[in-house]
Formats: sequence, structure tokens, C-alpha cells
Amino acid sequence: MKRIIFLITLCFGVQLSAQDQDIALQSKIDFFNSKIQQTDKGERLTWLDSLTKITYRNPKLEYDAALRQTIDLAIDLDSLNFAAKKVADLIGFQNNFLGKPKEGLKLFKTYGEKLNKGTDFGAIGRMYLNAADSYYYTGDIDTSFEYYALTKTYAAKVKDEQLLGWATMYTGYNESEIGKFAEASQSLKEAATIFTKLKDTTNMLGAKNALAVLYSRNAFYIEAEKERKESILLIGKTNRYRALTNLYYNAAEDHKRTGDFKEQLVNVKAAFLANSKTSNAFLIKPKILAQLISAYCKNDSITEAEKYFEDLNALYVKDESEDLKQQIVKAKRILYFTKGDYKNAIKYSAEFLSLQQNKKTHLGDIVASEEFLAEAYKASGDDINYKKHLLNHYTLKDSLSNIQNVKSLAYYQTLYETEKRDFEIENQKANISVLNLENNVLNLKNRNQNQLLTFGSLGLLLLFGGIIVYRSFLNAKKREQTQQEFSQELIITQEYERTRIARDLHDGIGQQIILIKMKAFKAGNNEISDIAYRALEEVRSISRDLYPVTLEKLGLTKSIEQLLLDLGKNTDLFVALDIDDVNTSFNEIESLNFYRFIQESLNNVLKHAQANTLVVNILKQSDGIKILIKDNGLGFETNEKSIQNSLGLKTMAERVSMLKGSFAIKSKTEEGTSILVQIPI
Repeated sequence: MKRIIFLITLCFGVQLSAQDQDIALQSKIDFFNSKIQQTDKGERLTWLDSLTKITYRNPKLEYDAALRQTIDLAIDLDSLNFAAKKVADLIGFQNNFLGKPKEGLKLFKTYGEKLNKGTDFGAIGRMYLNAADSYYYTGDIDTSFEYYALTKTYAAKVKDEQLLGWATMYTGYNESEIGKFAEASQSLKEAATIFTKLKDTTNMLGAKNALAVLYSRNAFYIEAEKERKESILLIGKTNRYRALTNLYYNAAEDHKRTGDFKEQLVNVKAAFLANSKTSNAFLIKPKILAQLISAYCKNDSITEAEKYFEDLNALYVKDESEDLKQQIVKAKRILYFTKGDYKNAIKYSAEFLSLQQNKKTHLGDIVASEEFLAEAYKASGDDINYKKHLLNHYTLKDSLSNIQNVKSLAYYQTLYETEKRDFEIENQKANISVLNLENNVLNLKNRNQNQLLTFGSLGLLLLFGGIIVYRSFLNAKKREQTQQEFSQELIITQEYERTRIARDLHDGIGQQIILIKMKAFKAGNNEISDIAYRALEEVRSISRDLYPVTLEKLGLTKSIEQLLLDLGKNTDLFVALDIDDVNTSFNEIESLNFYRFIQESLNNVLKHAQANTLVVNILKQSDGIKILIKDNGLGFETNEKSIQNSLGLKTMAERVSMLKGSFAIKSKTEEGTSILVQIPI
């Protein structure tokens, strides 16, 4: 009885103590607020700063509002360095604690331009770092690259190794996301080295975990497991639950890929437990729940899977975000499939695939989704759609395996051994050359006069024959060059005329039609007004075909993306694209030629291929830009005659030649067509 009374007293005492602390804290907040109201300028800024410190990252205590007041006052007082620190904090709070990167981005766009005029480069660098995170979380990976690069520049100015490590690590995350695996490997290893030097175990674990994910994506599961085990040993008995969550979650993903569903369940349970001990568990809880549902379904525990689906659905009811929707749809497809409800399994599998395509998810994930959808159709007895999506799966998988980034990743791992072997081979070759030279000298000394005379005569004959052949070669080369120059001049003239006509249509006829439309509208003649409107749209369409105005407005990369997205929307083609930023690689004329080449390639697919899948890869690598345009259409037997007889193919080859690139076509009847181009930069 005494023990019970003691425990009740203790609990009551703890409750009173907590209440006392809350009262004391609220008393401080009230005191600071009163001081803020009574003061102004620098003194008021000091009290606002004090308020943000005691409410630090606590939404219930209106930390957000206090920080915004502090920033606005600091800017009014021209304290730009102080304001930059606070903006960096607030963007980070929105991104990582509230899960609202759009709000973080809005803050950066409001304050960023004003604050980059300050002199505290460390504070500006941190602001750019968090802004880059906002761009990444909202799906604008290209812009996030730019701001991580800016962060590195500012970090170098102030020699801030911590800031440099973060920017390098997050750059590695980005590179891995878009398939630049070799670059990602370098960035992550560099970041791990920086954090090891700083004895920053938390971030070192982040870099190593990302490296493990990178290995997993390329099916280096043993290397990935090794990185994870090293990381778990580093964590030991510390409370780094966020790092543990990521490690166990990614281990579960690997076991899922290799078909070891029991180990998948063990690891995702461990991830769920570790995540529950973090301060911001809600951020990745939906992903873990979806993984748990999948693991239980694979282990024939449908009751457990449904229980966790209820938890996931409860989160979605509170916040119907796109990310949560994707996890809900993902969970529904496996649940219905496991239950044998193939109609709904197909419905949600197709919806999940569509969400991934719209979000430009990594190609490997789309490959897996196509396979799942194919299996759902197969189980339902729909053999036609089963084969269609299985073909999509294998086509995309083939495209994925053809990307050379995996090879370059392996290259970085074996660089030292390769260089050492090559050095030994060169030494052997050099020794052989010396021996051959010595033998040749001895042989020459031992030859008699008759042999010298015979070979001398043969040499003269070969010389004269060589001169004749060489002159013929030069003449043929000159004719070929003249023909090529003529073709290229024709293309340049054609583009000039197209541009001129497009401008005349837009500025001349277009303006006249607008005038007719306005007069007809004012006169109440709707019929003529409608005819004028349709004529105007047709003129604009012709003008756009003659000259792509998007090149001037959006740049080369975005114009090509828009061209492919429009193709996917307006046709039955499934278009998979992987495009690096090539805006800075070409001048205006070269950009137009590059765009026209892509445009003409797509037109050929639409006119002749009868394909249902198109893959376009434009990869910027150290040795130039590599282009792959591949369809699964009818194909044709490639030979010199078929290419020469095709005006479209000849024009495409000429455009590549004008970019000083190489052009090759691989095709076979009923096996599709691949166009391979390499352009040096």
C-alpha cells in the first residue's frame, strides 16, 4: 500500500513539476512579448531574438511567427547578416520539422534576393543550402543543383567544412536520384571524408547510408550490406534513431528486390521501431507503413497488413498530400492483389504507375511498377494487357541496363588496379619495341645488295601507286566535303527562311487577323469572329512549327522535355525520358540544330515505327553528349542504300555532322530502332 501511495505521490509530483515548468516558460514568453511591445529598433530586435530562442522550433509556442517578426525587423534595420541566419533557420524549420518545403521556398523567394547582399557568407551559404533542399523536396532537382553549388562556393569563402560537407552530401543525393551514379559515388565518399575529419558521426552515417542506397540501385547488394553493417556498428548504443531508421528501411528494400521477404519484414519492423523514437517520425512514417503492408502481404499475414493500412489511411485523411496519396495507392495495389481482387489490383497498379510517371520517378522504380501491373493482368486472365506491360517492363529494363553510369561506377572502384595493370602493360610493350628495334638493325646489316635493290624497286612502285591512290582519295574527299557543305548550307538557308516566314506570319498576317477578329466582335458578327479566331490559331500553329519559340523562352533542355511531354499526352506512345541539362553546351544556331534533330527523330517514329514505347536519353558526360532514341516499333533493315534513300535520315545525319558528332542507326525488322549519337563538347 505504501508503495502505491509513493508511486501516486511521485506521479503527481512529476505532473506538478511539468506544469510548473510550463507556467514558468509561459511567464517568460509573456515577459518577452511585453518588452517587445514597449521597445523599438535594436532593443526590440534583441527581445525578439530572445523570444525565438526560448520557443525554438516549437510550433505550439508560435516559433514561426516570432521568427518572421525578427527577420522583418532585422531587414528594416539593415541587419542583413542577422536576418540571413534567421531566414536559413526558418526555411530549415519548414522543410525538416513541419514537412512544408513549399512554404520554405516561398520564404526564400521573399527574402533571398535582399539578403545575398550581406557580408556573412556562412549565413548566406546556409540559406542557399536550405533553399536547395526546398527545391529538391518540391521536385525541382535541376534548380537544387544550382543552389548546392552556390552553397559550396560560399562554404569555400569562409572555409566552413561543415557547410561544405552538407552541400557535397546533398549533391550526391541528387546525382544518385537522376542516375549519375559515378558522380554520386564521388560526392558521397568526399562528404564522408569531410565528416570523418570533423568527427561528425551523424552526417558521416548519412553519407555512408546514401552510398549503400547507391550500391543497392545498381544491384551491388553485398557492397551495400557492408556499408550498412559498418554504419550500424558506428551507431552502437547511441540514440541516432533517424540514421538507424534509414539503414533498416533500405536493407528491407534490398531484401524485397532479392525476394527474401522474411528478412524484408524483419528489417522494416526494425525501421518502424527506430522511427517511432525520432522527434519527427511523421515525415517518413507513411513510407515505412507502406513497406510494412507489402512485407506482411508477402508473408501471408493479410490481417496485420490491413491493420497497418488503417494507420496509413488515418494519416492520409489528415493530410491528403501527393506523397501520402502515392503511398496509399501503392499499399492498395498489393493488398487487393494478395486478396485476389485483381480488378482493383489493376486499377491501383495503373494509378500508381501514372503517379510515378508524372513525378518523373527513377526509371528503375517504373520498371518494377510495369512488372507488377503485368502480373496483375496475368492473374486476372487478361493475356493481351499482360504481354503489353511485360513488354514495357523489358523495354525499360533494357534501356536502364544500357545506361553506362553503372560501368563508370565500377570504374571508380577499380581505378587503382586498372591504372597499375595498364602501366605494367605499357612497360612490357616498351621492352618489346626495344627488342624489335635491335633485331631490325641486325637484319638490315645482314641483308645483301640484291635484297636492297629488290625492295628498293618495290618501294618505288608502292610509292607511285600510293601517290595515285592518295590523289584519288583527296579528290573523293573534296567531292564529299563539297557535297556536305552544300547540304549544310541548304539546311542553314532553310532554317533562315523558316524563321523569316514564322516572324512574317506572326507579325504580319497574325496582326491583321487579330484586327479582323476585334472588328467583327465589336460589330456583333460572332460567326466571322470565330472564323478569325480559328484562322489565328492555325497561323500560330504553323508559326510554331516553322520556328520553336520555346527555345528562346525555356532554353534547349526544357524545350525538348516539353516536346516529349506533349508527345506523351497527345499520342498513345509511352515516353520514358532521361535528360541532362545541355543548355550551356551549344550556341543559338547549334541549339536549333540539336532541337531539330530530336524533333525529326520523333517525327520518324510517329510516321513509320508504329511503336507503343519510346525511350529518349540525353546524357551529358565527360567525353561529350550521348543520345539514345529507341522505339519498339516495326524496325527496318539498315544499309547504306536505305539511309541514302531516306531524306529524313540524311537530314538528321547532316544536323549531327554540323554539331561535329557521330550518328549511327541500329534496326531490324520487327525489333524496333535505336538511334545513337555522340557529340563532343
